[in-house]
Amino acid sequence: MKKRGLLRIFGFAFLWLVGLGLTDASAFQLEQREAEDYIERMERPTRVVKVNEVIEKLRLKPGDIVADIGSGSGTFSIPMAKAIAPNGILYAVDIDQKMLDYVAEKAKKEGVTNLRTVLGEYEDPLLPVKDVDVVFYHRTLHMIEKRQAHVNNTAKYLKPDGRIVVIDKNREDSANWMWLNQSDVDNWMAALSFYPAEHFAVFDDRYFVVYQRPYGESVLLKPREASRD
Repeated sequence: MKKRGLLRIFGFAFLWLVGLGLTDASAFQLEQREAEDYIERMERPTRVVKVNEVIEKLRLKPGDIVADIGSGSGTFSIPMAKAIAPNGILYAVDIDQKMLDYVAEKAKKEGVTNLRTVLGEYEDPLLPVKDVDVVFYHRTLHMIEKRQAHVNNTAKYLKPDGRIVVIDKNREDSANWMWLNQSDVDNWMAALSFYPAEHFAVFDDRYFVVYQRPYGESVLLKPREASRD
């Protein structure tokens, strides 16, 4: 099967699995497995130890509107929803309805009432609003086939000073073809007038960059701090 055809059968849940480091052969059988079979593995403590630190760096506040692209089992979606409560909205976006159902049930059990699930498409998250404050890609963008098209479509849902957050691994640091160089992301973002506004040294093996337009409350228009580590 050609690579293009293979990529198109993977849901964002698979992308999220790969993002957490699950690249064994079983991951490639994802479309044939029930969500319950792999959720426990996806949520192992060793795989999600940086969640709180990442969210702290984003400086989310009550009232924000956030889209978690490739939300998987909700490891980031749930705590981000809590960070923007009570009047903020978290959109958990995936192309696997089973995972969205799981996230919705998980949110309900944890008393999270400001999370909405969205069944997206391969090239468009299909968000229901166009005033999003933060779009969040956690090790998902590198597994999207038409990455630049997805970024272009996603940008239309943002506020003028909204942020696009990308956490991924440089291909040049790995022999794995799936990873994505930050320089490529920088170029795609620049074509939309988004530029690196903040870099965070949270991970040893991946980059964590916040992109933003120089508009309104953008960090790009504010005095830079000495360090963003």
